[in-house]
Amino acid sequence: MSAEGKPQVLAASIVGTADSGTSSSGAGTVSTIPRPENARLVVLTGVLPLLALTAAWFVAPGWSYVATAAVLAAFMLVLGQTISGTPFGVLINERNLMSLSRFQASVWTVVVVAGYLTMVVARVKAGTANAVDVGIPQELWWAMGIASTSLLGTPLILGGKRQRQPDDKTVLRTAAQLPNESKGSIDAQRQGVLYANESLHDARISDIFQGDEVGNTAHVDLAKVQMFYFTAIAAVSYFVDVSMAVMRGATDTLPPLSQGFVALLAISHGGYLVSKSTDHSNSKPG
Repeated sequence: MSAEGKPQVLAASIVGTADSGTSSSGAGTVSTIPRPENARLVVLTGVLPLLALTAAWFVAPGWSYVATAAVLAAFMLVLGQTISGTPFGVLINERNLMSLSRFQASVWTVVVVAGYLTMVVARVKAGTANAVDVGIPQELWWAMGIASTSLLGTPLILGGKRQRQPDDKTVLRTAAQLPNESKGSIDAQRQGVLYANESLHDARISDIFQGDEVGNTAHVDLAKVQMFYFTAIAAVSYFVDVSMAVMRGATDTLPPLSQGFVALLAISHGGYLVSKSTDHSNSKPG
């Protein structure tokens, strides 16, 4: 090798080493250079859970639940930013759209887990025997089960629609109704008859209320609006109930939901899933 070529080879090796995230030192020893994603994961898995415990322990009863729920919500935001590059990544599905079922599951996770953790910590502070034995009412199990059914059932219902093709007139009509969309871009991004975004950074809050298919994505889905209202009302009401229970020192069990409200929640979810199973794009087999 010529003397002129050696500096070029050396520079290329340095660039390659930097790109791979490693550096050499001594006799062949390779050390890993920390990446920003790894640093965020350390915060996510270490600091935030400790903050949740700290909030539940030191903040005044009642407000301790609010603080713990805020920390758990921050946990999800950091998780989304770390994995997806956006704070709301936990709400974005595989079609790069914000999902109502994911939103609902996230809300109930924060509300219930924060409530349970706050009550356990309060019982530990009070010296209660078997502090983790906090009762969970049957109605709450039903509500959580309904939410999980929608989260898991939605991909199963929509799976068959990926094997179908929308009517060309339907695609043209949708392209005319959506700003900055053309038939070509919709066809390039869609999954069967299901509308999809090109990038997860294109996800918007409005996705939660729009139809899933090419044929109805430009329209408001009333089944989704109804389920959003029921979820919001139930979560806010239950949040207040748990806060008041912790403030009173009633930490033996999480507050129950009324059976009537659980029934309304089930009906809302049923309509939501039936709406997803309906053909809105005049589709045909692919």
